[in-house]
Amino acid sequence: MRISFLAKFAVLIIAAIALIYGVFIVIGKNDSAFDGAVRPSTMQTDKHVAVLESHSSTPQLETVAPVLEPEKKVDDSVQKLVKNSVQFLEEGNGAQSLVDMRLAIDLAKAQNVAPAELDALSNMLMRIEYCAHGPDGMLTWLASAEATLSISDPLASASLDRSRIKIEALLALGKLQEAWDESKLLLACFAKPNAAQVKEPLALEQAIRIAGTAGANDQIPELEKRLRAAVDAGITLKTLQDPQLPLATLGTLAKSHGDCAYAIKLYDQALEGFDTNKWLREKRVAPWRLQVLALVAMDRVDCLRQVGQIERAKGGSAVLSADLATALGEDDPLAVQAADQRDQVMYAPMSP
Repeated sequence: MRISFLAKFAVLIIAAIALIYGVFIVIGKNDSAFDGAVRPSTMQTDKHVAVLESHSSTPQLETVAPVLEPEKKVDDSVQKLVKNSVQFLEEGNGAQSLVDMRLAIDLAKAQNVAPAELDALSNMLMRIEYCAHGPDGMLTWLASAEATLSISDPLASASLDRSRIKIEALLALGKLQEAWDESKLLLACFAKPNAAQVKEPLALEQAIRIAGTAGANDQIPELEKRLRAAVDAGITLKTLQDPQLPLATLGTLAKSHGDCAYAIKLYDQALEGFDTNKWLREKRVAPWRLQVLALVAMDRVDCLRQVGQIERAKGGSAVLSADLATALGEDDPLAVQAADQRDQVMYAPMSP
């Protein structure tokens, strides 16, 4: 009886323990369910916050967008003004070309563009000044505070271009000594290797022409040697910029040495693809280059005649005369000279 009672009591205790354990399990599940209910809510809240943050950032983008958009429009406006300026220049309307280019520069300044970009725009303005007002007007502009402030780096390509064109203007005005002095200063910029050296051939060909005009023939051999090395390096490295003038100058030097066959090869390279439209563009954008290349083309015809290639000389002189008459007008001295050469080759060809 006692054993039976103890057994029943043990069962009751076990049952009580089981009940208590069951209660704890239920409570644990409820807590877990409760936590699960909270966590989804929290996750929902997190997602809601993220969405709100995303929405709150959208007005910021919309607020910034109107600021970025006008800047983009300013870029487009600058490019459009530059394009219009070039178009007006090619049409011969230098006055309007100047107006549009000045507006483009003002917009670029307002946008705080890089100094090199401003230099490039200023160089375009300088060329337009030359075309609109001649070399004297361009030199006047170069002496202005506007031009001085726009130079960012004396060794930058844009600044070197400016120096070259200034020398051309001095030559056009007959200021030979000033041009020669400026040329020597420009050549000094290439004493040490730097990125600007791609412009060295142009500076050298310019110096050779000036030296020949100034009678400084003793300096030409060294300049020619440097020019040949610079052109060869530029062709090999594919960095030669505006090759027409350096090649033309080397051709002229070869002709002066009596090597017309080599001169013709160089002249062909210099004048390659130089059609009537290019003659016209050179006249309006860089008149001095047109004159140099016209004289080179005439020298090429003379060389063809000298080596006995009369038919090529006839064809070359006929095309050249027509192109110059179109580009410069029939009464221009160069066009008249080309026409005289054409008549000489066409109607009275001389034996080589």
